[in-house]
Amino acid sequence: MRKSDYNIFLLPTMEDIEAEAAAWLTVFGREQVSDDERAEFQEWLRRSSKHRVVFETLSALWGDMEVLTELTDIAEAMPEVPTRAVKPVWRRREFFGSIAATFALVAVGTVAFVSSKENQLYQHASFATAVGEQRTVTLSDGSVLHINTDSVVEVDFTPGERTLRLAQGEVHFVVTKNTQRPFIVNAAGGAVRAVGTAFTVRLRANESIEVTVEEGRVALQKSVPRAETETETAGLEPIDAQPIIAELTAGQSAVFNEEVEEIQHMPIVDLRRKLAWREGLLVFAGDSLSDVVEDISRYTDITIEIVDPAVADMPIGGYFRVGEINALFDALEQTFGLKVEFVTPDHVRISQSS
Repeated sequence: MRKSDYNIFLLPTMEDIEAEAAAWLTVFGREQVSDDERAEFQEWLRRSSKHRVVFETLSALWGDMEVLTELTDIAEAMPEVPTRAVKPVWRRREFFGSIAATFALVAVGTVAFVSSKENQLYQHASFATAVGEQRTVTLSDGSVLHINTDSVVEVDFTPGERTLRLAQGEVHFVVTKNTQRPFIVNAAGGAVRAVGTAFTVRLRANESIEVTVEEGRVALQKSVPRAETETETAGLEPIDAQPIIAELTAGQSAVFNEEVEEIQHMPIVDLRRKLAWREGLLVFAGDSLSDVVEDISRYTDITIEIVDPAVADMPIGGYFRVGEINALFDALEQTFGLKVEFVTPDHVRISQSS
C-alpha cells in the first residue's frame, strides 16, 4: 500500500535531465546491470551533450566506484547503433515515475546581518530548523552557518571570543579568520576550536559528536559547562586551559566525546558525498540499507522500519533530493527488489519481496 496523495511536480528541462541522470546512477549502483540497460544508457548519452555533462557532474560524487571507469569506456566507444524499440529504462513508469516526480529541493532561507563594527563584536542569537528544513545564516563577523535538518544552534559573540553551542542536529561552519577571536563550537561534552576554517559538527543521538573538516585545521577539546550568571562564569576554567584531545585537518573526520574514536581520512570524493546535504542532496555509494534509513530518517517525520534483518546490510547507491523520500522508496522497490509498505501514513516497513 502506498500513499495516494503525493504531489507530482513538473520539472524544467535541466531538472528532467538531472533526474534521468540520477536514475541511471541508481541503475549502475546495483551489483549487476543487464546488456539491454547498458545499450539504453548509450542511447540516452547520445541524445544530447547535456546528458553527458550532467551525468559526469553527478557521477563525480561516486568517483571511487569501479563502475564509473566502465561507464567512461562505454561512452567513449559507443557504436552508432539505431535507436532501440524498447522503452528506455528512465521512461518506464514502474521504474522512474516517482523518482522524477519527487525531485523538489527544500527551500533554503538566508539571514544576513549588516552591522556596525561594534555590532560585529557582539551577537546573541539562536537559530533552528524544522525536520526537512535547511537554512544558511551569515553571522555578524561574516562567518556562515549552513544549518541542516532539525537543528538548533546558539550564538554568543563577545570581543574576545566567538562561542556557539550546537544543541541538536548538524551545522557546517565557514569561519571568518580572526586569530584574536577564536571560534568555538560547544556540543554535549565536547568543543571544536578553530580560527579560520570550514568544518561540520553533528550531534548524534547518543550525545557523541561527529566532526568533519573541509578546510584548515580544528582542535577537539572538552566542553566548558554553560554559566547562567557572571559569578558562575568567573569560576569556570577557560576553554584555552582545556587540553586538546586531538587535531583534525582537511579531509579528516572523527567522532568524540570524552575520548576520540579512530580518525578517518577521507578521499575528496567521500568528503563531497558527506557534505552534499549543503546542496540539498543525499548521496549514497554502497552504504548499508540500515545506514541509509538512519540518514534519511533525519529529514522526515515518517518512521522507517527495516523488519527483515537479512536486508539491513544490503549496499545501496543513489542520489536523492533532501525533503522527499518517495524516490528512495521507489528505488528500493524497483531497483533493489525490496518491499516498501505504508502501515500508516507515518510508518513504513521495508522487507524482502515475497
